[in-house]
Amino acid sequence: MVIRAIALSLALLIGVGAIVPLATESVEAGKRKTKRYKKKHYKKYSKAWWRQYRANQRRKKAAQARRRALRLRQLRLARLRKLQNPKAKPAAAPNAKPAETQAAAMLPSGQAAPEGWRPGQLSGSEIQFSVDGGRGTAAISVVGPATGETVDSGRNRTVGGVPTSALRREVINRMIRENGWVVNDYQKEVGDKKVYVVVAQSQAGGRLNSRMFYFTEVAGRIYSVSTNTGVDSADRIAEESEKVINSLQPRVRPTQQASTRED
Repeated sequence: MVIRAIALSLALLIGVGAIVPLATESVEAGKRKTKRYKKKHYKKYSKAWWRQYRANQRRKKAAQARRRALRLRQLRLARLRKLQNPKAKPAAAPNAKPAETQAAAMLPSGQAAPEGWRPGQLSGSEIQFSVDGGRGTAAISVVGPATGETVDSGRNRTVGGVPTSALRREVINRMIRENGWVVNDYQKEVGDKKVYVVVAQSQAGGRLNSRMFYFTEVAGRIYSVSTNTGVDSADRIAEESEKVINSLQPRVRPTQQASTRED
């Protein structure tokens, strides 16, 4: 029994002695890194450097030639498809608008509206437009008949005999209904017309809008031009509104001559 125990102990010692060196060698082998080959760097303008430079240029030119050949092949295929199917309609542009929306809107004077003004919703009491690429609105309406002359000095300022205080009160009432407020009011001349202007602002959907109201008298009627646009485009729309006001002209009726009858 003793001899058997001694034999087993020697066998274990020999086995452990053989395993430890192998494990150590494998661990050290795992830490080794593979050798990486770096791009060779030659002294600039040396013979080897010029060889490498010319090789790079040849590769670049070959790649450009392949791209040109591919583009030429695509153009030829597109031309061939067009010849084979000449009746095919070209694809519509993504931002193209219907012809009826691209039609120019007309002003009451018969002139074309400013560029960018499109016909808006129909209303019997006013002419409405869509402006600023559909982000704003404009309207032309008749407030009422004139009752006198326009006065732009003193306390009793009027537009066609109607006090400017009454026109301003109408704008204030409208702003109260539309969650807005009046900022300023003044009188100015647009062309040869005296115009009363009320400046207001309103909020809609978290956006601040500029509201402009122009009042002027033309041929015994008081016209109103109102706009509702974003603050960033207010100056441009104001210039276009003044062009609209300047276009409002009295209609000239043809004179009728009385005919005489000979007896």
